[in-house]
Amino acid sequence: MSRLIRNSRWWGLAFALGAAPGFADEPAGASVFAGRCAVCHGPEAAGIPGSFPSLHEQIVAFGQSPEGRDYLVMVVTTGLMGEVKVAGASYRGVMPAQSGLSEAEVAAVLSYLASDRGKQPGPPVLAAADVAAARARHPDGTAQSTYALRPTLPGP
Repeated sequence: MSRLIRNSRWWGLAFALGAAPGFADEPAGASVFAGRCAVCHGPEAAGIPGSFPSLHEQIVAFGQSPEGRDYLVMVVTTGLMGEVKVAGASYRGVMPAQSGLSEAEVAAVLSYLASDRGKQPGPPVLAAADVAAARARHPDGTAQSTYALRPTLPGP
């Protein structure tokens, strides 16, 4: 049914009525977040000061550009190693690759986070095909190479 919604003139009506396009036949981003991300980044994605960064601003900011979306995909699929600054705070550690997630699950969780955990309605930021394309563009697939992809965020 979601393919019908995505590919028809009824997409706008379905979205207005609360049907999230692309999510009816894909794993829910909220479930992936709760099972994988919330352990470190907290149930509200606010992070743990000094240990794990907040995901709020950076996911939304990175989701607005092709380079940022590639970076997000690679962080989830290959992990991240190196110092990052988020909201003026520095974090130095390792995020492990979230192995075992399908391309649909990666797309779902990143779209869920980019929508402020479902609070900001809109079409998904990423589809499974976008995840596959990003991975194909960055075949080296290491946490260190992903760190080199990190775009600069505006602000302090």
